[in-house]
Amino acid sequence: MRWVEELEVIRSEGLRILEVARRDPDHAVPQYPEWTMTDLLSHVGSILGRTTLICLERPTERISAPRLPEGEDAFDWYQSTLGHMIQTLEETDPDAPVWGFVEGCTISFWVRRMVAETGVHRWDAEQAFAEERPLHQTVALAGLDEYAGMWLPRLGEMPSLTLTATDLGKTWVYGSGEPAAEVSGTASDLYLRLMSRPSSVILPEVWAAAVDGLAPPPKP
Repeated sequence: MRWVEELEVIRSEGLRILEVARRDPDHAVPQYPEWTMTDLLSHVGSILGRTTLICLERPTERISAPRLPEGEDAFDWYQSTLGHMIQTLEETDPDAPVWGFVEGCTISFWVRRMVAETGVHRWDAEQAFAEERPLHQTVALAGLDEYAGMWLPRLGEMPSLTLTATDLGKTWVYGSGEPAAEVSGTASDLYLRLMSRPSSVILPEVWAAAVDGLAPPPKP
């Protein structure tokens, strides 16, 4: 089976979100000031649930993400949804074509997407309690690999930017034209900054404005 490491990262990061959220379900999430930890859990659960449906239904057009059912405990629902998604990913052909945010999308896209999704929101959950562990390298790598297709189109026309992950010895180039600027840092710091999280990486002004100007997801 492919994606053994990635699925284990999804499992561990996803369960860590649940563990941290249990500390105080009403605790505020700094990344999304109007959200509580329960809101964060509900948001991630919806994304996990949609990925499960994509695996099962193989849609060719965008489908809606399921929401926390009225009257159901958010923590139980999230844990069940996480487990069901991982099991479904384990049993699904990674090369099966499906709808996604990039052209020619397969189930493999959604494996990487869930690695980045759970990893970044694990960081959000821990940051809410003043814990800022770096992103898992697998998370940061998945995020940086998908960025050009997943997020760059939402920024509009951007000057070329070269990013070098000093801990991985790997480079990415985003944007168009000749490389106009270069930044370096750990893969975690690079991806966190591109996702508008606190980081030691300093982006060029035009990039910083575009990244920080992206609208946050709606409150669940």
